[in-house]
Amino acid sequence: MDREGIKPFPILVSGQQKGGTMEEPKRVFVSIYCKIYPDCFSLDMFNRMATGQEIYEFLMRDAGMCRDDDDQLLPGDCNLWYLGCNERWGCLKYEDKKFCWDFGESSFARVSAFIGMIYRNEVFTLEQFKNLFEKVLEGRQIDCMYDIRDYLIAKRDGRPWTRTRRAKEFRTDMKGFVARVEKHIQDEGFLFYNFPTVH
Repeated sequence: MDREGIKPFPILVSGQQKGGTMEEPKRVFVSIYCKIYPDCFSLDMFNRMATGQEIYEFLMRDAGMCRDDDDQLLPGDCNLWYLGCNERWGCLKYEDKKFCWDFGESSFARVSAFIGMIYRNEVFTLEQFKNLFEKVLEGRQIDCMYDIRDYLIAKRDGRPWTRTRRAKEFRTDMKGFVARVEKHIQDEGFLFYNFPTVH
C-alpha cells in the first residue's frame, strides 16, 4: 500500500508473483526421445527436469534433418513432428506417466495426449498449447518422417501438399518387416527377446 492508499498491482513477467516476490518457473520431470536415422534425435530433453518454456522450445525447435537438392538446410522440421511420425521406437515421459511405442507405432494422438497433460497441469501456457497443437495438426498432414523434406520444399515453393501413399503405409510396412526379421531369427534357432522400448 503506498502513501495514497493504492495497492500495487502485481505484474507477471515470468513465473508467478506473490506478495511482491518472484517465484521460479515450475520445473517438471520429462523425457522426450525417439529413434530416427543413426541416433540423430536430440537428447536435450532426455530424463531431466525442465520448465514449460524449455519443453515448449524443444518441441518447436528444428531438428535440422532436412536439406534441399542444393544441400541447403531446410528450416521448419520441428522435433515434435518426428515424435509423431517416426518409423522406429520412442518414449514420452511426464512425471510418472509415460507414452512409449515400438516399430511402426508412432502417433500424433500420443503426442497430443502428452502435451495436453502438461497443459492441464499448468506447465504450458494457453498460447504455447495452441501453438503446439497447430504443429500437431500440420504434422498430421505429413504423417511420415521421410516426407517432411518434400513437405517443407512444397511449403517453401507455395505448392499444395497431399498426404502421400507412403504416409498411409509405412507403419504397416515397418511392422511387417520386424515380423519377418523375428521369424527369420526364430527359424535359425535363436531365441528372440523383445527389448524394452524405454531407453
